[in-house]
Amino acid sequence: MSGDAPNRTPGRPGEPAPLNQQLLVAFAHSNRAMQSRTRARGLMPGQPKVLEHLADHDGCTQRDIARACVMDKSTVTSVLARMEEAGLVARMPKPGDKRAAAVFLTERGRAATAQVLELRGEVNAIGWAGLTEAERAQLADLLSRVIENFSAAEDADGA
Repeated sequence: MSGDAPNRTPGRPGEPAPLNQQLLVAFAHSNRAMQSRTRARGLMPGQPKVLEHLADHDGCTQRDIARACVMDKSTVTSVLARMEEAGLVARMPKPGDKRAAAVFLTERGRAATAQVLELRGEVNAIGWAGLTEAERAQLADLLSRVIENFSAAEDADGA
């Protein structure tokens, strides 16, 4: 896609591509940029976004991680198992709820999180390149509204 104009639909000059296509292309590029950087540091897919979430929500539950990282429960379970094996996180019983476990960053996990946050800054800089502060704020606002729309539709559909 490097030579293609991803914001245009082939065969329809001047019309923007469908929203889902633009979001998919943007996500694919962003995800590849992040994965290439985090894999070079020994992190597997899914782990960086869990570390990012735990940076601000240390001690949360697997359910919280699944919701925040938009991952299904079984994926979170396997990602956390690998992270625990690698010494990045520790799971402990949640006080007052014997069925739930709280997930905490270990020292090794905090060091990995610092790297992930630095790499996120690099990837963000790529995406924000050429946009003014006002355009960045507008895009962030518009994407938040799109996310809210999809979330509300999922809730209405019972997804």
